[in-house]
Amino acid sequence: MPATLFADRILWPSEMNLDNDSVNLDDILPKDATTSNSKKGFLLSGDPREIFTLGAGHIAINVTLSGKGHTLIQYLQGLKKRGIKVTLILVNDKAPVGVDLMAAPKDYQKPYFYMIDFHANNGDWQRYNFERIVDDYSTYVDNWVIGNEINSQLYNFYGPSNVSDYTKVYCDTFKICYDKIKEKNRDANIYISFDQGWDIPNYDSRDRRFDKVLGKYRYNMKEQLTLINKYLGKNVDWGVALHPYPAPVESAYFWDDKYAGYDVKAKDEFDKPYLITLKNFEIVINFLADEKFLNKYDSVRNIIISEFGLTSHDGERVQAAGLYYMWEKIGDNPFIKALLYNAQTDLADGYHFGLTSVKNRKRLIWAVFRDMDKDEENRAWCKDLLDSVLEEHGYVDINKVIFNKASVSEASNKK
Repeated sequence: MPATLFADRILWPSEMNLDNDSVNLDDILPKDATTSNSKKGFLLSGDPREIFTLGAGHIAINVTLSGKGHTLIQYLQGLKKRGIKVTLILVNDKAPVGVDLMAAPKDYQKPYFYMIDFHANNGDWQRYNFERIVDDYSTYVDNWVIGNEINSQLYNFYGPSNVSDYTKVYCDTFKICYDKIKEKNRDANIYISFDQGWDIPNYDSRDRRFDKVLGKYRYNMKEQLTLINKYLGKNVDWGVALHPYPAPVESAYFWDDKYAGYDVKAKDEFDKPYLITLKNFEIVINFLADEKFLNKYDSVRNIIISEFGLTSHDGERVQAAGLYYMWEKIGDNPFIKALLYNAQTDLADGYHFGLTSVKNRKRLIWAVFRDMDKDEENRAWCKDLLDSVLEEHGYVDINKVIFNKASVSEASNKK
């Protein structure tokens, strides 16, 4: 590849929603600022000082292969020395040469991202930039997510393919990424990201648009997990990054999702949900607890909830109560390593998920996020809020609707 393509070697990729992401945290934070070892975190999209005000233990950052001329080094250094765990979500925003987007179904003709594929026409470019990122960032990154929502080509475009071939191409590049990251930091965790689609063929017989893309551009998480396990094998310690948004995403009443189709007490419905949502994401834990999916330590693979959000369109009380409900569902569950909220501040998607608005007005969910992992006395108001919201909607006892962790208690987590 011509060297001129890489003549400007000082530019580094970032998709952070900050005015100036090259600022040194030492310039705006007390030098002794630290945070808790909490599982809670968020997509950084606002003032980094709130990481400490809110007591977040994790921060998620999106990074593209092409870059926009920013640097993350000073941010990552500042977060690392203050005990913040960083999840870097790596995506490819440059299409391979010769990709025929117009041949795809209409919804997929303008994909957000493309598959990271080192064997593509621009594979050398992708690999060079990937290795640059790892060489510079590996010291400061705890969790890597390779690609975004790989069961949907809207976020991981490759072109028409059956699920087996598509997943094999992804796994071939994932293994190269895995080896490079582990070479630089053997303690790093490396994840594969999925959207909600658990069993898409049965999504909804009335929704015909899925018929045009199913099997060529849209795949089942359940089926792909089996293929990934086959292609990568037991000794590659891959983890799972879930995006269990409510269904529909425009509603914060996730405990009554009609598409989840799962009642924890109805064992015969255990494998029947169409989508993985905040209501039923534990299905993935149970699925991965099967002996054939255990990692090389004979433990359930690491799982993070790397993206989820709750709209404020249903009111701030429902949004805030939903976040605490989710925190209670996770509790001390050893299989969920992090809960990353999308996002710190409203993004330009119209959903109003943010802990704060674009005008930096703190919503009620902001206070719930701050207090939900505190001691019983200081988080009691969060539980009262949730009980009140559930009662208003016919659910009178939080203990009757929160997942019973006993169903996965026999699966060890030795790592």
